[in-house]
Amino acid sequence: MKYLLLALILVSDITAFGQKISGIVIDKSSREPVAGALVSTGEKTVRTDKLGEFEINESYPADSLKISALGYKTLIIAISKTNEFITINLEPKITNLNEVTIYGDKSFKKDSLANRQDFARQFNYKGPRVIDAFTGGGNYVPGQLISINMLLLVQALTKKSTPEYKFNKILLRDEHEQYVDEHFNRGKVSRITNLRGDTLLTFLVKYRPDYEFVLKATDYDMDVYIKDCYKKFERGGFAIKGPFVKQD
Repeated sequence: MKYLLLALILVSDITAFGQKISGIVIDKSSREPVAGALVSTGEKTVRTDKLGEFEINESYPADSLKISALGYKTLIIAISKTNEFITINLEPKITNLNEVTIYGDKSFKKDSLANRQDFARQFNYKGPRVIDAFTGGGNYVPGQLISINMLLLVQALTKKSTPEYKFNKILLRDEHEQYVDEHFNRGKVSRITNLRGDTLLTFLVKYRPDYEFVLKATDYDMDVYIKDCYKKFERGGFAIKGPFVKQD
């Protein structure tokens, strides 16, 4: 018990010397909030919510923030301990194009590789394990005295509540969703079923496969899956109860 109390005191001391950074990210031109922007310090990365707001609790004081978002120029700003709530203006990227013909050649593999390179540290985050808090990290030798790193033990027991762990899960979830979109999308389903409009949207939501199935399925398997689902949809009379509500 005394070791646990000591660990809690140490954690409290670290937090006391930490830094809370909060603010809002907005479009410099439209003054609208930018949702999903990445806000990073040397230690942590968070995403802005739907209102463009964010909050970072740093264990150690940071001196700068890096803000990036799709369609905007990356921005790095200096911060200080006196900052309470920061308003960050992101400048949109403007690209002037000549008249072109656009073909859909989006590559999940390229996007995923680029994303993993950009956020390698977050993708590779594992966090401490409980066993790491003990002498030898699990490589126990008979007769060896066992000591416990209480601070590391507390970190291991609470890692699922940390921003790093949550952000890692968000990145993986987004990657899985993009992989499903690559193989089960509007164009492919419409080509096979001839569905259009709200009926197509209802089908896409109602019969969207999970990541585990898509990962194992071949192109042929996916075509068969779509055709089988279409037969069920047809027997149900193509009912539209709301295109964005998944039906059982």
